[in-house]
Amino acid sequence: MKQILVVITAGMFLLASCTTTPSAKPLKKTFSSFDLPSEHAKEDLLPTPMVNFKNVDLMQVLEIYGKFSGRNVLHGSLPDAKITFQSVSPMGKVRMLQLFDTVLAENNIAMVLVGDDAVKAVPADQANTVPPPEIDLPWQQLPESGSVMTRTVHLKNLKPSELFLVLAPFSHLPNSILAIDQNKLVILRDYSANIRQQLRMIEELETKPSP
Repeated sequence: MKQILVVITAGMFLLASCTTTPSAKPLKKTFSSFDLPSEHAKEDLLPTPMVNFKNVDLMQVLEIYGKFSGRNVLHGSLPDAKITFQSVSPMGKVRMLQLFDTVLAENNIAMVLVGDDAVKAVPADQANTVPPPEIDLPWQQLPESGSVMTRTVHLKNLKPSELFLVLAPFSHLPNSILAIDQNKLVILRDYSANIRQQLRMIEELETKPSP
């Protein structure tokens, strides 16, 4: 009887060890415009006005960007831009970074994420010289901001080269649409707000019934 009890107990222990739930994904230590609420501990809203720039030198703005994001800000030669921007409502760091990306894009500065701990500031016309991150969020969850990203789309019904003409009006950055007919792929590299619209258009056309 003791031997049976030992076997049963050992079996229960083995079963418990096999069914242990995986550990939770660690929270991010840095911030970006594409982060989801679940990737961070509850954010405290930044006070208003947290940002009040009036013709502030670009280098100062990038320094503050680094503090909000917790990332190292890399850059080479940049335009001598002066930034004017004021936040008017409390917001978290992710939303603040989205606004920063948009304001900087309007001043021809693109912020491109580099790994988990850095971001590179480049002239907007050189944005595609730095590989932007592939963001696979549904288009509804992409920020309507000037945050640079890549999205690879596998088409089912449409021909990429024909789709190019439909997507081009929504593009901003140079050489931002790559159509590969052979593999039925479209690769988009642009600001998140633009790609959001392009993905919405692709979804509508892909699901539209044939005449």
